[in-house]
Amino acid sequence: MEYEIVNACIVTQDRLIPNGSIVVKNGIIHSLNPGGPPAGKRVRLNLNGLYVYPGLINSHDHLLSSYLPRVAPSKPYLNWLPWDNDLKSSIVFSERQQLEPEQLYLLGSFKNLISGVTAVQDHIPHFVQDPFVNSMPVRILNRYSLSHSICSYSLNWGDGPKEEYAKALKDDLPYITRIAEGFDSESRDSLKTLDKLGCLGEHTVLVHGVVLSESDIVLIAKKKANLVWCPEANLFLYERTTDIRDLIKHRINVCLGTDSSLCGSLNLLEEIRSARKFYQNEYGEDLSPKTLFEMVTTNPAKAFRIEKELGNIETGKKADLVIMTRNSEDPYVNLCESDLNSIRLVLRDGAPVYGDLSLESFFEESGAMVEKIRIGEADKYMIGSPGNLLESLGISLGYKKDLAFFPAQKEFDNFE
Repeated sequence: MEYEIVNACIVTQDRLIPNGSIVVKNGIIHSLNPGGPPAGKRVRLNLNGLYVYPGLINSHDHLLSSYLPRVAPSKPYLNWLPWDNDLKSSIVFSERQQLEPEQLYLLGSFKNLISGVTAVQDHIPHFVQDPFVNSMPVRILNRYSLSHSICSYSLNWGDGPKEEYAKALKDDLPYITRIAEGFDSESRDSLKTLDKLGCLGEHTVLVHGVVLSESDIVLIAKKKANLVWCPEANLFLYERTTDIRDLIKHRINVCLGTDSSLCGSLNLLEEIRSARKFYQNEYGEDLSPKTLFEMVTTNPAKAFRIEKELGNIETGKKADLVIMTRNSEDPYVNLCESDLNSIRLVLRDGAPVYGDLSLESFFEESGAMVEKIRIGEADKYMIGSPGNLLESLGISLGYKKDLAFFPAQKEFDNFE
């Protein structure tokens, strides 16, 4: 499909393009122009001044754990293991186990999609996610090597840090591992252990870093490694999170993630708001809205080594875009203050996958296989048969389960 987005306020890493246009051809951004008349004869989508952002990137999620309520009866935890033990002995976990992996992956995908996320780093071994990568409505980033964590009680994911890091260097992949996630000695020493193994460098993506010391942060900066910050989950489980101001001061490439629904935030927009509020409360100053924008766009694109494809609105990149309501003249503040009601349209590979009913003709022109669904109080089009998913959940569980991260209803009074 070839079409042109016109009269758009385009938000990029380097500039704001008011009254701009974007030509999308075969799922790629073909051209990007400031102002001027439409170029050529093609389908046009007039946004009437709405903001267009790059599709947001959730840098840390566990799609198989897309369930509620959150579990943490014994917090704050020493590290992730006692929390995992509490989780697996809980009624919530037993209930979640009644669902099939595909149902959970769809729930996690929809959770991300309705918040403007087009790409997710699903922290799990490849053999678990591989069956779902090509069938989910959200893009699952599947090029990586990984270790679960760096400690004696780590889950046995991958072939070991040295081997996984070697794969990353050989194939230009991100090497992802949780780090400094707890108060025990192994957690506190985990970064230094990783460095001694020779596995700390530009390809390394560290997750959490709850107890990183000042010298640890200096080391991360020196090695040019990346870090994923999940403040909501950190504060919920450990009542503490990383020293984000120091990380930013040392120019470390920081990304933002929601973590699992069972311990983290409802969606990435909520995580952005939580991160900003925490920073204000902790340091008595504002965290730059532009910095937060970068944490969900360009920074993860760099960390996961997909800069040539995603993370910014540029000619030649994939047309993963999110159109949002314009409530502030500062586009970065606008993003930081947005919620589910702000999402007007989500495009993945140039195709509409979620959006307003007022865009009916655009959805029809695209040929997208969507259905009508109510999200909160708004009626939307969505790809991926969300209605069937809701029905299947009721059958599997034996009752209607309300999940705040996917506030969807299949029946609605005002649909014909």
